[in-house]
Amino acid sequence: MTIAAERIPLQTDVLIAGAGPTGLALAISLQQAGIGHLIVDKLAQGLNTSRAAVIHAHTLDVLDTLGVAADMAAAGLRLTDFHIRNRDRTLLAIGFATLPSPHPYLLMLPQEQTERILNQRLAALGGRVHRGVTVTSVQQHATGATAALQGPLGETVVKARFVVGGDGMHSV
Repeated sequence: MTIAAERIPLQTDVLIAGAGPTGLALAISLQQAGIGHLIVDKLAQGLNTSRAAVIHAHTLDVLDTLGVAADMAAAGLRLTDFHIRNRDRTLLAIGFATLPSPHPYLLMLPQEQTERILNQRLAALGGRVHRGVTVTSVQQHATGATAALQGPLGETVVKARFVVGGDGMHSV
């Protein structure tokens, strides 16, 4: 979903760089708690490729608190057993059916679908991702940080109490 360029707030409690699963989950949690946040992502829209495809039981337990686990489970493939084989011989068999969880399985779900479900939940709660916006620098101060953002409307400087890098290993 591409969002039209809008002015970015100049102050927030939490600035989140990156609208992948980690950034989106944090934004949903903050939105539910009524904590001001700004989530930005350098991409104009989410990728339609998958960099992760397995969601573990405990992760689903946590995602339940965000209101997305049921939608993810409905969209994915539940695996209660996992086998490592060498041709016709089983080397290792792992069962998940007895895990002490409401989600006793591994969930196979492409990351693009995970992000779509998380984006829908954030929007349903009144939140949004500012897309096409890159964090170019962050300066830490005693009471928080200032971050320079580059987006469709030019450069903006945002003051935040906290800055979270959820945009991968090359995060500023």
